[in-house]
Formats: sequence, C-alpha cells, structure tokens
Amino acid sequence: GEILGIAGLVGAGRTETVRAIFGADKLDKGSISIRGRPVAIKNPSQAIKNGIGLIPEDRKREGLMLILPISINMSIVVIQRLCRGLMISSRKEKELLQSKVKLLSVKLPSLDKPVSSLSGGNQQKVIFARWLLTDPTVLLLDEPTRGIDVGAKYEIYQLILDLAKKGKTVIMVSSEMPELLGVCDKILVMSGGRLAGEVDAGTTNQEEIMTLAAKYV
Repeated sequence: GEILGIAGLVGAGRTETVRAIFGADKLDKGSISIRGRPVAIKNPSQAIKNGIGLIPEDRKREGLMLILPISINMSIVVIQRLCRGLMISSRKEKELLQSKVKLLSVKLPSLDKPVSSLSGGNQQKVIFARWLLTDPTVLLLDEPTRGIDVGAKYEIYQLILDLAKKGKTVIMVSSEMPELLGVCDKILVMSGGRLAGEVDAGTTNQEEIMTLAAKYV
C-alpha cells in the first residue's frame, strides 16, 4: 500500500538497484525479502514467480518487442495460463487483454497491430497492462513517465495511486523531483551507489533531497 520513491543524481545506482531486485543484474551481496519472507532471485523468471514486475527505464529497448503485435507484448508473461496443450486459446487471450485495455484506456487500432504503431504513452500503458495481468505484489517502475505527454502522465500517476490503494507495493525511480514529491509516500535518496537518506515525501523539499543526493559524490 505504499509508494516508495528512489531519488538521486545520474550514476547514483538507482536503475542498478531495481534491476538487481528483478534479477536482471547480478546481486553481489545483500538479501531480498517479500512480506518478511526471504526469497532468492537470480533471474527475472524467479522475480516474476515471486510476484515482482519491472517497467524498465528504456521501454523501446528493454520493455517492448516493437515489431511484434500488441497482444504478444501484453500476454508474454502469462502465456502459460492461456495455453491449452500446445495451443494458445485466442478467445481467452482476447478477453483477458481487452479487460486491461479498457481499464487503462489504451488507445489502439487493434491488438494485432505492431506495438511500434502506438504513441509513447500508449506503449507505456501496454507494459503496465502486461504486469497487471500477473497481479504483482511488488511493481518496480524506472522512469515510468519519461517521454510521454502530459495527459498520459496524469493517467499513469492515477494508475500508480490506484495500485497502492489495492495494497500493492510500488517502488519508483524518477529524475523528476515534482513527480516523486507528488506521488510517493517516502523517498530513498541514493548517492554514489549508497543509500544517503530516507525522507517523508509530505514534509521534505527539493533542497533536502539534492543535499542528500550529493552526499557521497
């Protein structure tokens, strides 16, 4: 039910941290626990099985398969649930995907079109829809509103707040200070690959965060 922000300057280690939690980068040391239960995560498959999803910083290179249909980009993480033997149930897939398209107000001509045909904001919604299909316990967001228009940003913010209201844990990396202050409950500030401090988003300010961000530079 909490939205935790991660702030810091470029090179502070924010992206590396969420990628390590997701198993996309090797974890050199430390431990991960979900709701008090220690878990071993060495790759993204194990992260997904433990209820973790990641919306990466670069959606075009790391989040989407641009030449493939919107449907595949959304259903790829739950493909086994849609299979009957060796075949995918197209009816079941369409029903499942249409429910998320409606929920997120994704503007698209057809689920069969390449995801590259969508605007940046709708591409980002497709990635959100993908992880909502898994009903994640923890959702990691790395620059979730980068490169999208103001209207789509507002919709993404509302989606993040709704996820928290439903009891999901959201961890959000952002370079936009107003975004962190406006959406998050608490903010961790990283500096030089280390945790420099933790602040309450409701009582802190940009000056305090920037001071902490420069602590170990």
